[in-house]
Amino acid sequence: MANLIKRNDDLFSIFDDFFKRDWTELNQGLNAVSLGTKMPAVNITETETSFDLEVAAPGLKKEDFKVSVENGTLTLSTEKETTTEESKDFYTRKEFNFTSFKRSFRLPEKTVDFDKIEGKYEDGILHIIVPKKEEVITKAVREIQIN
Repeated sequence: MANLIKRNDDLFSIFDDFFKRDWTELNQGLNAVSLGTKMPAVNITETETSFDLEVAAPGLKKEDFKVSVENGTLTLSTEKETTTEESKDFYTRKEFNFTSFKRSFRLPEKTVDFDKIEGKYEDGILHIIVPKKEEVITKAVREIQIN
């Protein structure tokens, strides 16, 4: 009897979680799953000289990425389609998988040197270095004269 009560509590908990959800969030989650879209984890670090982005994207090649800057927005995207086919005497099995993602980041236009943005892909991590303008770096460090 105790197991039955526990199971019912779990069932009510599932329903509570379902009905308490924000429907826009639920819809976005369903769209992401149904379209094969997975958002990669992104770490952003600010240093004295740059903004550094690290995007976790294992299983891809550097050729799979498209990185662009337009109107102060840095956009990272990829589309990858894989197909496998197996033929036997009486059947042919063909499967395909399509994975994509797109992330955009608004950059501070007064701070960033757009012409010097660099990227590299290494060990499943896409590294994007967004350097700051020289004027911003030199303004950041200044001596204060004491009277």
